[in-house]
Amino acid sequence: MRRFPLRTLLLMTLALVAFVRLYYLTHTARRQAEHAPPAPAPSAKAGSPASAQACRTLDRALEGAVRAPEDPAAFARARQQLEACPEPPVRACEIGAALEARSPPDAGATPQRELLEALCQRCPAGNNPCSGHVTRAVMGLGAGRPADPANVRWHLEHAGPGTPAACAEVVQSLLTPAALANDPLTAEQKQMLGQLAPACARAGQLPANVLHAAVVKGDVPALARLVQEKPADGSAPLKPDRTVGARGGEKSFDGQESTGVELAETPQAPRWEKDGALSAVFEPPVRQLTALRVRASGPGTLHAVVRTRDDLGKNEPDTQTSFVDPVACRFRGTGQWESCALPVPLLDVEALSVFPEQGKLTLSEVEARGTR
Repeated sequence: MRRFPLRTLLLMTLALVAFVRLYYLTHTARRQAEHAPPAPAPSAKAGSPASAQACRTLDRALEGAVRAPEDPAAFARARQQLEACPEPPVRACEIGAALEARSPPDAGATPQRELLEALCQRCPAGNNPCSGHVTRAVMGLGAGRPADPANVRWHLEHAGPGTPAACAEVVQSLLTPAALANDPLTAEQKQMLGQLAPACARAGQLPANVLHAAVVKGDVPALARLVQEKPADGSAPLKPDRTVGARGGEKSFDGQESTGVELAETPQAPRWEKDGALSAVFEPPVRQLTALRVRASGPGTLHAVVRTRDDLGKNEPDTQTSFVDPVACRFRGTGQWESCALPVPLLDVEALSVFPEQGKLTLSEVEARGTR
C-alpha cells in the first residue's frame, strides 16, 4: 500500500474541505433562488416608449378583462399594463363603470373590484371612476335616488387623485346644508354624510369652520368625532362692533342685566333670514366663540352666522360673502340666566342673530365668550 507524505495528505484534506464547502454554497444559493418570489418588473417611466405603449393599449386590455371575467390571464395583462401606465387615458378610465357593474359590493374582493381599485389610484380627478361614483351618488340623493352608503364610502376611500373633487361634492351637498338653521337634509343624506365625512377628514378636505358649525347644529352625531380642535386659551367676553335690527339693540350686549330691548317676530323683513329681530355684528369675524348665555323673557333661538369661503352656504349680496347659520342656542326665556353649551368652538363667527319663537320676547342680555 502506497504511503503519502504527511504534507501531501494535509493538502489533499484541505482541497476536499474546499470542494465540499463550494458544493454546499452553490446548491444552497440555487435552492434559495428557486423558492424566492419573482422580482417585480420595473415600472415604466412616464414618457418612455414602454409607458406610452401601455397607455395606448390599456383600454383594450381592460375591455378584455371585462369580457372574460373568468380568465385570470386577461386580468393579469390588464393589471400589468395599468402598472406600466402612470396616467391612464380617458377611455381607459371610463371602463371603470363596467368593472363596477360586474363587481357588486356584496361580492367581496373580486378581480374586477381589485382592478377598479388600481384604476382609481391612477386616473386623474376629472376622469376618476371612483370620484365620479361618489359625486353621482351624493347628487342622486338630492333627487331622491337611493344609494348604498357603504359602497359609496368604498369608492371615496379608493378615489386616489379624485379624492378632493369627491369631497368637494360631499362638502357642498351634505356638510354645508347640515350647518344651516333650516335643516334641508333628508335622513338618507344625513346617514350618507356620517359615512363619508371621516374619509374626507382624513384627507384634510373638510373646512373646519363648516364642520364645527355642523357639529354645533347636532343633526349628524358622527361628525363630533372628527373635531380635534380645542378652545383657545384666553377666552374673554366679546363685545359686538355694531347691532342691526331693533332700535336700542346694543343694550342687550352692554354687560348690564338691567337694560334690554323688546324684539318682535317679523319674517317679512328683507334681511330676516340672516339678521332675525336683532343681530350683533363682529368686524372682523370672531376667531373662536366658545360659550353663550342668555337672559330673556320669552323663548327664542340664537343663530351663529359663520363666514365661509368658496360660496358655501347662503350668499350675502351686500358684502359678496357667504355663510352658514347653525342654531347655537335655544332658550326658554325664564327671566333668569340660561347657559348654552357649545360642544365645539364655533369659528369665524361674524354675527349672532336673535329669533323670537312666539311672536315677541324681551332680551335683557346676551353674553358671548371667545377669542378675537
